[in-house]
Amino acid sequence: MTGTGGGSTAPPFIARCRLVARILAADRPLVVIEAPAGTGKTWLLRELAAAAPGLGGVADGASPPASGLWDVPVSGATGPLEVPRAGQRLILARRPDSGIPGLARARVYGAVLDIGTDDLLASEAELTAAGLTPAEAAAVMARTGGWLCLYPAGQADPGVLADFLRDEVLAHYPSPAVAALGAHLAEPARRFDARLLAGLPFVRPGAALHPALEAVRQPMLRAVRQTLAVRAEDPTEARAIAVTQAALGQTPAAIATFQSIGAWEAAIGALRQASGPFYIHRFGPRAMDRMLAGFPPDLLLTDETLVLSRAVQAVKRGEVALTLNILSARWGEGMTAARGIMADRRLPLAVRYFRFLVRTWEDFDLPDHFLDDAYRLHAEIPADDDLTRGGFFNAVLEFYIRVRRFPEAEHVALQAAAHYARAGVTILSFYIELHLAVIRLMQADTAAARRHAAGARRLLRATPYDSPGDARILGLVDACIAFEGGQPEPLHRFLTHETDALAQGEIWPTIVELVVTYGSQALAEAQSPVAARAFLDRWRVRQERAAQFRSLIDIREVALLQSAGRWAEAGQAAAALPGRITQGFVLAGGERLAALEDRDEVAMALIWLRQMAQTAPQRPGLDRLIAVMLDNPHLLGRQRMAARIWLVEVLRRTRRTGEAEAALVRLLADAAREGAVATLAEERVFLTDILAVRRLRDAAEADPEVRRLLRGLMAPGPARAAGLTRQETRMLRAIAEGSPNKSIASMLGLSESTVKFHLANLYRKLGARDRRAAVAAAARLRLIR
Repeated sequence: MTGTGGGSTAPPFIARCRLVARILAADRPLVVIEAPAGTGKTWLLRELAAAAPGLGGVADGASPPASGLWDVPVSGATGPLEVPRAGQRLILARRPDSGIPGLARARVYGAVLDIGTDDLLASEAELTAAGLTPAEAAAVMARTGGWLCLYPAGQADPGVLADFLRDEVLAHYPSPAVAALGAHLAEPARRFDARLLAGLPFVRPGAALHPALEAVRQPMLRAVRQTLAVRAEDPTEARAIAVTQAALGQTPAAIATFQSIGAWEAAIGALRQASGPFYIHRFGPRAMDRMLAGFPPDLLLTDETLVLSRAVQAVKRGEVALTLNILSARWGEGMTAARGIMADRRLPLAVRYFRFLVRTWEDFDLPDHFLDDAYRLHAEIPADDDLTRGGFFNAVLEFYIRVRRFPEAEHVALQAAAHYARAGVTILSFYIELHLAVIRLMQADTAAARRHAAGARRLLRATPYDSPGDARILGLVDACIAFEGGQPEPLHRFLTHETDALAQGEIWPTIVELVVTYGSQALAEAQSPVAARAFLDRWRVRQERAAQFRSLIDIREVALLQSAGRWAEAGQAAAALPGRITQGFVLAGGERLAALEDRDEVAMALIWLRQMAQTAPQRPGLDRLIAVMLDNPHLLGRQRMAARIWLVEVLRRTRRTGEAEAALVRLLADAAREGAVATLAEERVFLTDILAVRRLRDAAEADPEVRRLLRGLMAPGPARAAGLTRQETRMLRAIAEGSPNKSIASMLGLSESTVKFHLANLYRKLGARDRRAAVAAAARLRLIR
């Protein structure tokens, strides 16, 4: 055969001359060519017949000939095989599943030369020896992997090749084998049960795809799908296909196949085997949507597994209210209230467990008995149910974060991670790393937070499906870590492009706290307090979240007013908030401040301490109150650092400069080490006054790391550029709020005559004659916002 520049159409069997020679030269009386259908056995027999006419034609009956060539029939029993007499030879071709009586005995006696599947593949050397040019031989190998029956078909377009594979190869295999082949092609690196793949061409369980299959992978997958689609029209065949798909772990395909023939119980059984309602974690939200869409409405409303699956689908979309409605419609209105559900054994364990999980998406005050009840529920979960036990600890992790019990949170995170690793569900391991990143961020440890976020990113990339909602939440955490470390741009981009999508998807209270806290600070610094308050309003008006997060948002709004220097308005807003944590409670609190546990109560107490540190720093015992609050184990890292700044300010204003200096040096060294830039930035209203004292600034800047930190943090603002002093800037903010001279004097610790002196200088620098004109001029110059 001669190469013809890529247009050669020579029959592929001509390239088998070396194998033919090997068979004809064999000294065994029996040669067995054993390979699956479609591998070229019949062509090889024809080539042998052409090369050795003395062998005669190819017999294809059920009885073996005494010698010559025999193409063993596909089905039916054959006659017993006798070893050829001396001087005779029998060459037969069979499939691995063809039984031939007497063959095993011949092998035992050493009378057999076995030719296997790999022997039937051609090499480039054989192709060039047969007359192809090296380039043509390489092209044939790329198209066929040496699988020579594909030689002519491999030159056709992929659709024609798929038809060829379907009709000439796959047609010879039973449906379970075709389903198994499709699974191997889809996941070539995965280890499959060898029994499921036995007899398939060029399949090696647990190994990479054979070159012959890799060469035609996409056309073969197309042929597999076409074959299965046609055969699934027969209910018996469909059930056999679905059973195989389920055994191979192709649960979405198995469920769809069962659904196609109305085998609803079998489909639900396959769903239960694949984590039931938590199927979404293994196969993703799109697969969950398709699976639920394939069931009839009556089953979706009544079957326990399907109802819970619908509830999971809703909560993963961020629709907590719909989730509760789904549960209530099936198990009663008590599901909405959640009281006593965990202990109500009249309900199935799966229902009680899921209602417990839903609490992680709800913002509520954790009663003292809640976690005790939860652990009693945990005791009912089978010890080997790693997915459910991991989910339990994941939920408890969120609750511990919410009440600031970080050591316990990290402990249960390790327990959840161990269960999830054994369950083999990557996306759930991602959630644990994400939570650990949030814990470290809340503790103002940006380096550790960054490490855990990187671990979460690796796990998300390893998840076998796209999860844009989880990627978005990770993006928020990454942006908040960067912001805390002094890099605001990622958070600004996130707030511009992703906030709406985040609010509309799955989100839980800890993540809401992050976005509300960091987002409002970023907008206040980059744009204005007005923009930050508008941002909070957007979260407040989301109806399904209003009751859950109103307190968190209201407290944050007061903090924004304080940071903007609007202390009088902040005090009024704080006093108007409901709850027991009033200014009077804080002043009388004593050791009670160290015992506060509730997130919002801790935050409210800090609001009042911050307010007094600015407006009444000389109040007797205020330093002691702040010190007691610092002993509270439920403070976040950034809350603790902020309170330390307020304490420095109180010490400074009460003329205890030495103590203020020592405390300032320690806290700034800690901030520099932990990279807590955003925390310091939010307390700039205090740090500006503190660092205006030369002794304090010199002491702080003795540390080179602190000096670098402060250089970026305390860059001159627009007021300084306009020539206003620190006191004039504070007075400008006060008159913008409408504060009278007496209130300003009290807040700044000055006499009224000194206030009038500074105001006169302020009016002169702004070219104004009175308060109203000064405020208007400052607004035009963007000195106030």
